[in-house]
Order: sequence, then structure tokens, then C-alpha cells
Amino acid sequence: MVKDLNIPVELESRVKEITDMLLEFGTKVLDDSYNEKFLKLTEASANCEDLALNRGKTGTWAAGIAHSIFFINDTLSKRGIHMDELADFFSVSESTIGTKSREIRKALSIQKDSEEWKISDKNSNFLKKDNSSEEKIEVVEKFNKALENENIEEAAKEIEECLNMLKNNLGEEYFKENNGNIGVSAEGDFFLSVQATLSAYAFALGDFNKSFNLEKELLEFNEADTKNVRHSLVFRALLVKEYAYVKELFERFKDDDSVFFKYARVLYLLALGDRQGARKWLKKAIKHNFKVIECLYGGAKACDGEILYYEKGSIEEATLCMEFSLPLWTNQKTAGWILNAVKKIK
Repeated sequence: MVKDLNIPVELESRVKEITDMLLEFGTKVLDDSYNEKFLKLTEASANCEDLALNRGKTGTWAAGIAHSIFFINDTLSKRGIHMDELADFFSVSESTIGTKSREIRKALSIQKDSEEWKISDKNSNFLKKDNSSEEKIEVVEKFNKALENENIEEAAKEIEECLNMLKNNLGEEYFKENNGNIGVSAEGDFFLSVQATLSAYAFALGDFNKSFNLEKELLEFNEADTKNVRHSLVFRALLVKEYAYVKELFERFKDDDSVFFKYARVLYLLALGDRQGARKWLKKAIKHNFKVIECLYGGAKACDGEILYYEKGSIEEATLCMEFSLPLWTNQKTAGWILNAVKKIK
């Protein structure tokens, strides 16, 4: 395979190692349908001056290249592949995959809607599980079309239609039998992705109650993987003044040491009138990541585009926290208290 690629001679050995891993993954998991794009992206990466393909772990490059293609084609949701499974196969950490994928796409200017890297995925295991494959293809195509619709209200309606179609396809028995583990199948995992997307659209349209209820359902649908949901859900609950539920989340996830829960505790205690408690948690939140405050009130520039990975204290982490919670900070009384408290703490 390597001899057919146009790559620098000094990278032939490295490229062979990378492509061997990618082709093994493609053949075992994806029925060869992705192999051509894997090879093409490996070739492009080897010839890119901004990417040092000869440095770093082979597995990191292979996983990053695979994820870059998956990102363009929404493969993780379509195929029911989880990031931890990807990490295990290539023997790397989940965070490393996202970082390398973003590095590759940025260096090669690969956009989410890039037709060059699109794959006809109608042979997907997700799409051929039973006789209703045409309906499944219709849902995937309808969902992708909705994501391309610039009219958010129309897109939200289309996404909700997709969600209802998937719910009907799965059936009541599926939800009963897999309660708490809806994502056990590829179609169930796709259902969760569509519902999470609908919640994001509802939030963007200002329908906070709908967004809250959708995410509250998501938390119970997939108990094995609650991290991302609970971090946005706690702010949704605060927005709709479901303070008893917020308290329940804090108790249920008492070991969660994230920046999201720290800032959520600040807002929760402020809402209850406990300024002393709020100041205590604000101090912890600032120590964890002060960039959240800088983004909100100091004019710091938040990240653009989708965030695949973040580190503690990073601008990416701050951006996510701000996106989840922004409407809560715009209250003049809250903003005034926060700014005064920050001055005293610092």
C-alpha cells in the first residue's frame, strides 16, 4: 500500500506502520469502506510541512487520522463506536485522539462539510441490521440535512422529526429492556446523539425548559456515560429554577470535581441567597479556571468551532463552561456580585 502513496522516502517506514494499523481497524470494524480515505489522509499528512509525522506515537497518528475522517462523516454516532473503544484499539488516551485529530484537520484546512472526505456509508452495520435499512438511511440523511440548514427553527423541527422516527424504529420494548443503557446498540447510540443535538438547538432558541427536559431524559437513558450530559444539565436546571434537582445532581455526582460543577455551585448558592457559600465555591472555581470569568467579563476571546478536547484550566474548558451557562451570568445583580467577589478573592 505504501508504495502506491506519494510520500517522502524518509517517512515510508512510519507511514507503513500507521497505514497497517488503520487498514486493520478499517477491515475489522468498517468493512473496508473507510480504507481509501484513511490512506489518502495519511498521504496528505505525510506531505504537510506543518505536521511532523515522524514524531510521536504511531498509534496516536493512526487514531488521529481515523478520528478526522470519522468527524467529517459522523461515524461515531452512525456506527455506534465509542471514543474509549477507539482509544483501546490504537493504545492511546481518548484526549490524545481529539488533540491529534484537531491538529490534522487544522493543518490541512479540513472543514466539517468537506465533500472531499465524505464517504458513502450505506454499508454501515448500523444501516443493515434489519429489513428497515431504507428507513434508517432516510433518518441519517434527514439528520445530516437538518444540520446543514442555516434556519435554526426549521432545523430544530427537522431534528425532532428524526428523533421521533428513531424512537418509533427502536420501539417501546427496546427502551424497557435497555433502560439506563439505551446506547448499547448503534441505532440507540445514534438516538442519543440526535436527542443531545435537539437539546442544543432548543437551548440556542431560548427554549430552556425543553432543553432541560431532553437532557434530564438523556441522563437516565445512558447511565454508563453521564459526564457530558450532567455538565450541561446542571446549568439547564439552574436556568429553569429546578433547584431541588440541582441539589440532587450535586449529591448524585458528589465526586465530580469539574469546573462546570464548581461554577454551577456558585450560581446555585447565589440563587438561594447564600453569598458566603457562593464566595467559597467561586474561589475554588477561579483556582480551577479563571478564564471562565475572563471570557464572561474581561473580554477574553473564547474558542470558535467544535471543542473535541480540553485540559484543566484551558480556554477550551472555559469556553464550554461559558456556553453551557451564559444566560445565567447576564443578570446585572449576579454580574455585579461576581465582579466584586472576584476583586476581593484576587
